Amino acid sequence: MKVILIHGFFRNDKDMHTMANYLQKQGYDCFTPDLPLTFNEFDVIVTLVEDLLEGVVRSGIGPDEKVHLVGHSTGGLVIRKLLTDTKYLDYIGRCVLIGTPNRGSQLADLASKVRGYVDVFRTVRSLSTEYLDNVVFQNDTGIEIGAIAGDKSNLAFNPLIPGDNDGYIEVDSVYYPGLKDFKVLPYGHRSIHHEVETFKHVDNFFKSGQFIH
Repeated sequence: MKVILIHGFFRNDKDMHTMANYLQKQGYDCFTPDLPLTFNEFDVIVTLVEDLLEGVVRSGIGPDEKVHLVGHSTGGLVIRKLLTDTKYLDYIGRCVLIGTPNRGSQLADLASKVRGYVDVFRTVRSLSTEYLDNVVFQNDTGIEIGAIAGDKSNLAFNPLIPGDNDGYIEVDSVYYPGLKDFKVLPYGHRSIHHEVETFKHVDNFFKSGQFIH
């Protein structure tokens, strides 16, 4: 079983190593690319992930083997765009999105009003509700997708975000119609993808198409 783990904004491959180590112990072969998700819109990063996917496929996979994908935050949007654009869809198994702003981020909307900020940190601009409204996502690919949201945080940003949230992303933004399963866990945005409970849900979804309930 092979898994590509995709980190989020202003992070690098090391941010997904804890989850990768757990999944490796469960028998997965893990790949953690280091992506430029700080100064680039997330949708222009997709070609880099597809190149990795192509390399994994060409390196040899079993006749019934699929490549699973898991992404934290912006990494989940990269996965959704990959599913829309890739020519390797038949090789992709199940996908899990963790703390992903599928409907946009209220904080990104606020940041976009700060002069010059999103001109430098272009990834943030691509997380705004206005930007995402213009990104084409194909939701009927036949790939089973599960999403995990957090609803706990001590971050100062929390009062600025309406409704339940993980300190950065609203729970309502993580959910979108068409998901195979959806789970809310009591963790913040910066910790949810480092928690063993989260790892167990990811593993279970890859194996069965549902989280632990």
